[in-house]
Formats: sequence, structure tokens, C-alpha cells
Amino acid sequence: MNKSFKYGIAGVAGIIAGVIGVAICGSIAYAIHVAPATSSTVSMPTQAFAVDPSWVKSGKPNFKAVEFSAATDGSSSSGIFEAEGPSTFEWHYQLDESIYVLSGGVEIDYLGQHFTLKEGDTAFFRAGTVALWHVPVGIKKTWTLYNPGRLARWLGRLGN
Repeated sequence: MNKSFKYGIAGVAGIIAGVIGVAICGSIAYAIHVAPATSSTVSMPTQAFAVDPSWVKSGKPNFKAVEFSAATDGSSSSGIFEAEGPSTFEWHYQLDESIYVLSGGVEIDYLGQHFTLKEGDTAFFRAGTVALWHVPVGIKKTWTLYNPGRLARWLGRLGN
């Protein structure tokens, strides 16, 4: 067997061992930090939520939010968000965000497109983008934030 072949096999084995080691460490961290299963009612009302005042373009949106779930590694979280209308405000996405509208509605200007979301609708917003929200009466939505990491975001931009 020649040396380059041996080094190639050793390199591949090292990569596999590294990937397995990272998976094991992640699994141990999860097992240590995971919340226990719910065995009774947990009340988590939305609370006042402050945003940069320069984001508000008109009205007084009276933002409220509550986070009800978060990954132990910080890669994702979910919660409820509310805003009152009539109001218009920018939203600056620091992470990828998926939403599902529970009640109310919103008109959104995003990436050169204008669309309306109402109860039962869903949308996805990429990290590093900004949307202009026009809330005529009010909106209540769920949100899930996801941080896929820099490499995944960069590759995602290449695909779009």
C-alpha cells in the first residue's frame, strides 16, 4: 500500500471520527439541558416587547411577545407575537423566520413584492432582510426563528 493511500484513509477516518464526536457532544448537551415533558398547564402570556423606535413608521403598534420554546444549542426558538393597528413598521430579520398567522392580518412589502397574510397563512423571511408591515387592525402570529449558520445562509443565497 502506498503512503498517499494510507494518508487518504487516515484522513477520511479522522473526518468520520470528528463528525461522530460532534454528534455525541451535541446529544449529551441536549440530554443535560432539555426541558422536562409538560405534565401540567403552563401559563405564558405575551408581554410588552420593545423594538427600535426608528422601525415604527406610523401608529402605535403596541408589540407583545412570548418565547415558549428554545433549542438548547440556541439554533432555534418559537413563540407568539402580537401588534396592534393601524400601524406601519419595519421588521429587521436577524435570523431566518417562519410565521403562521393566528388572527388578524397584515400587508407586507418584502424583497420587492407586496402580499397580504391573514389567519391561516404562513410566510418565510430570510436573515439579513427587512420587511415593511402594514397592520390595519391587529395581528397575532406564531414565529419560529432558525439560525442555520453562516455557511448554510451563504449557500441559501446562492440558490435564490
